[in-house]
Amino acid sequence: MDEIYLNWDKLFDEAFKIPIFDIKNDTIIFSGIGGSGIVGEIANILGLELEFKKKFKGNETLIAVSYSGTTSETIYDVNNAIAAGSEVIIITSGGKLEKLAQEKGLKLIKVPSGYQTRYAFPYLFTPLVKMVSNKRGIKIREQELKEGVSESKDKIPIDSRKLIELIINKIPVFYSSKYLSIAKRFKQEINENAKYPAFFGEIPEVNHNEIESYVHGNLLLPIVIESNDIDKITEEVLNSTIIKPYFTSDLKNITSLLVLAGITSLELAKKMDEKPEKLYNIPKARQLTTNLFHIN
Repeated sequence: MDEIYLNWDKLFDEAFKIPIFDIKNDTIIFSGIGGSGIVGEIANILGLELEFKKKFKGNETLIAVSYSGTTSETIYDVNNAIAAGSEVIIITSGGKLEKLAQEKGLKLIKVPSGYQTRYAFPYLFTPLVKMVSNKRGIKIREQELKEGVSESKDKIPIDSRKLIELIINKIPVFYSSKYLSIAKRFKQEINENAKYPAFFGEIPEVNHNEIESYVHGNLLLPIVIESNDIDKITEEVLNSTIIKPYFTSDLKNITSLLVLAGITSLELAKKMDEKPEKLYNIPKARQLTTNLFHIN
């Protein structure tokens, strides 16, 4: 299954061709959760100033991302934005959100279906970044998203094996400052694909509290995704494992590090004799959430 992530350069080629919309309002609110939600947090690495508040006044644009189109929390936000008169742009592969967009005349970006959400990152991230960077007047070289994968795919399997050897029989905790959302993605991938505990924390906040837990945290494995000098303090204090980005470009680092996270999680799943696509607890949580929000 490793090729799912290593072939992201091809998915980015397809994603570049997905039609997008102009954004009307300066305030842009993002809604998404899980594998769909992380794309908004990672986009903010590029200074795109997406907001995550959920109170709508009607003078903002909501970009709602749900790969499945059935995420209850996201549908709830879309309905609230519609009621307030906000502009709504939906990125999805189908489901209830596609139907809602068609019924309400909302702006719909439909992406290819048939993937697990976490594998479909290029389809979700690319149109989001293109739209918001256009609105913000931020010039990005979109091709670097693809290059981050193609130019690192020989190194990633080697680095993932090194990480796995360290992680086995430990509980990895991923830390970063600028790349915090990538640390979160590492945690998510290991949780979902390998069914293995992992956590993340924000630097420098953890330097004022969490690092004390290592006095009695013998099972914890601190891993720092290095992004600037403040990260090096946590590295030194905890004698952390370090993930050094492959490039100087944020765009290339985003995609290459996410592929590293994905490959590491899949290889760890093999070690744990787990099937990445099998879910034990998430379906029940999703159903209970649907009931909570009364989504039909």
